[in-house]
Amino acid sequence: MSSTEDRAFKAEREIGRINAFFPILPTLGNRWAASRPWQGSTIALNMHLTTLTGALVRELSLGGGTFIVSAANRATTDPNTVAMLRSAGIEVYTGGDDADRHQQALSHNPDFLIDVGFELIAAALDRRPDLHGTLRAAIEITRSGVVRLRERSDLPFPVVNLNDGRLKTAVENRHGVGEAIWQAVQRLTGVHLSGRRVAVVGYGPVGTGIAAYARAAGMNVEVVERDPVKRLLAHYDGFPTPSLEDAVQRVGILVTATGRSGAVTMEQLGRARDGLVLLNAGHGGDELDIKGLRQGSAQVDHVADRVVRYRLHGGPRITVLGDGHPLNIVLNSGSPEPVLLHFALVGLALDWVAHTELSPGESVVPAALEDQAASLALQALEQCGG
Repeated sequence: MSSTEDRAFKAEREIGRINAFFPILPTLGNRWAASRPWQGSTIALNMHLTTLTGALVRELSLGGGTFIVSAANRATTDPNTVAMLRSAGIEVYTGGDDADRHQQALSHNPDFLIDVGFELIAAALDRRPDLHGTLRAAIEITRSGVVRLRERSDLPFPVVNLNDGRLKTAVENRHGVGEAIWQAVQRLTGVHLSGRRVAVVGYGPVGTGIAAYARAAGMNVEVVERDPVKRLLAHYDGFPTPSLEDAVQRVGILVTATGRSGAVTMEQLGRARDGLVLLNAGHGGDELDIKGLRQGSAQVDHVADRVVRYRLHGGPRITVLGDGHPLNIVLNSGSPEPVLLHFALVGLALDWVAHTELSPGESVVPAALEDQAASLALQALEQCGG
C-alpha cells in the first residue's frame, strides 16, 4: 500500500467509526444517491479539511455533480482527508495562499458555492464577475462570514445564511466548540482544568459554550466582552466581566472567541501575567497577534507539537496553542455529533437551493430544513442508544 493509499485508508477508517455511532450523513447519502439532486452541476466548497468535512463531501458526491474543494486554512487541513478525497476523484486545492486556492476552485465555473468566512464568495464577487450570471446560489456557514456578507450590497446571486438559524448557534457553536476547546487544551498541555483561572474573550454563542464547559470542568471563569448587552448577559450567567487589560494580568488561560481580527494586541500582552496560555476558538487565525509575538520575543521555545512559548523582551512568558488558529479544528477535537448535525443541514440546504428559485441577496436557512436535520439527528441517536 502506497503512503497516499495508507492516508486515504486511515481517513476512511475514522469516518467509518464516526458513522457507526452517529449515522446521520450516511442516511442522507443514501437519499442523495437515489435522487441525484445536483447531477450535472459543479459545486465548489471552501472549508476546513477535517475528517468530518471528508465525511460530508463523500456523501454529497453520491448525489451526482462535480465537487471541488478548497482548504480554508492550511493549519486545519488533514492530509489523510485530502488523500481520501483525491482518491475518490475529487479535486482538492491545498497549496499557495488563500487567494490562489479560491481562484483555482472558481476556475471550474461552479454552479453552487459552500463557504466558511465569506472567502470564496467574496472572491467570486470581486474577481470573477463573469460568474455572476451563472452562479445559482451560495451557502455561508459561519458568523464571521455572515458579518462580511452583510457588508456587501451588491449580491448578484442568492446566499443562504446557515449561521442564523436555530441549530448552529445552539448546538455546534455552544456544545460542539464548548466541549472541544477544553479537550484540545488538555490534549496539548496535559493540565488538569479544575481550579484554573480562565478568561473567555467574546460572549457570543461560541464564547457562551466555552465559558459554560469551563465552569463545568471546575475552572474559575471570567468573561471579557465589549458589547454591553452580552456583557450584562455574562454577568447574569454568573461570570465576572473584567476588562481585557485587567484579565490578562490575572488569569492563567485566555481564549478568544470574537470572530474579529486583532482581538488581543501586543500592548495588552506586554502586561500579561507571566506564564499566560493563549488560544483561539474563532474562525480565523488572526484574533491573536502571533506575528507581533514572534517579533517582540527575546526567546522562542517549541515546547511540543503546536505548543510554542514566547519570552517577550523585558516581559512575561506567553504560551500559544495551535499558533492562534481555531484550536478545536486544528486538533479535530470533541464529539463529532454537533458538526455532523450541521453538515447534514449544509447538505439539506444544497439540495433545497438546487430545486428552488431564490432572489439575489441573503436568505436565512428555512426552519423546515432545520426540522429535518434535527429529526435525522434524533433518529441517528436512537439507532445508537442515544
